[in-house]
Amino acid sequence: MKSRFVRFVGFVIIALLMSGCQTELKLAKKFVGERTGIRAAVYFPEQAEVKMEYNSQLGKQMEILNGFSQDLFLDVVYGAYAEEMGLYGVEVYVPENADNVQVDSLHWLVMLSRMEISGRIIEYEDYLFSDTDEYSYKHPLNTINVASWFEINDGEWKPVQFCEHNLTDGFDSKTDYSFWTQKIDYSYTIDTLELKDVYNYAVYLGKLYAGYTYDYMMNSYVGKELMKRNYLYQMLLRYDPYKRQLRYAEEGDGFMEVE
Repeated sequence: MKSRFVRFVGFVIIALLMSGCQTELKLAKKFVGERTGIRAAVYFPEQAEVKMEYNSQLGKQMEILNGFSQDLFLDVVYGAYAEEMGLYGVEVYVPENADNVQVDSLHWLVMLSRMEISGRIIEYEDYLFSDTDEYSYKHPLNTINVASWFEINDGEWKPVQFCEHNLTDGFDSKTDYSFWTQKIDYSYTIDTLELKDVYNYAVYLGKLYAGYTYDYMMNSYVGKELMKRNYLYQMLLRYDPYKRQLRYAEEGDGFMEVE
């Protein structure tokens, strides 16, 4: 009798979760279908905070950012952001009067209030396992870390949203077992970053930020509607404008709220 009751409770919980997930999808589809003609006033900072970190253990400092133009980087991010937002049906514009910007459900204000660009050298440890032994090899890799803070208003200010992302040297390794020497040969290749890769990275970030912005606004709408119906949010959603499909977001796939 107890086992049957437990199974019944489990079935009810699963049914409620499934019901909540279906409601989320319906609300997200409603947001995508009805929120047409959205315009977003988007502001980026005049300058980013660029830092070159010295690795005291390795006695090195990356040199890839020599000749780096933060103005060009920000311009490329902005251009890619505006273009990608257009695919979501959101028109990015610059208001005539920055002190009088219309904000409501169809008029957003998006501010990239702060961006930090850090050049650093990290020590990557590559592990090799055999039947009897374990080996590790350490390699210095160039890394560009970009951290960004966004402030968004659609009639009310949202909590500050944060995104951090890394661009690192390409790395690959392989092992070959020699039958004659009965040893494992280890080899690796490093595709070292160049300055042009950093500007290509700016395009990627602009598109990433655009998707995160739209998804955040969509999920905010879904969350409010769920609260009205006394539902709990089960999973965050992401919208793919290329396939015009919704999917559930994976952990870390989106903005992080700054507490």
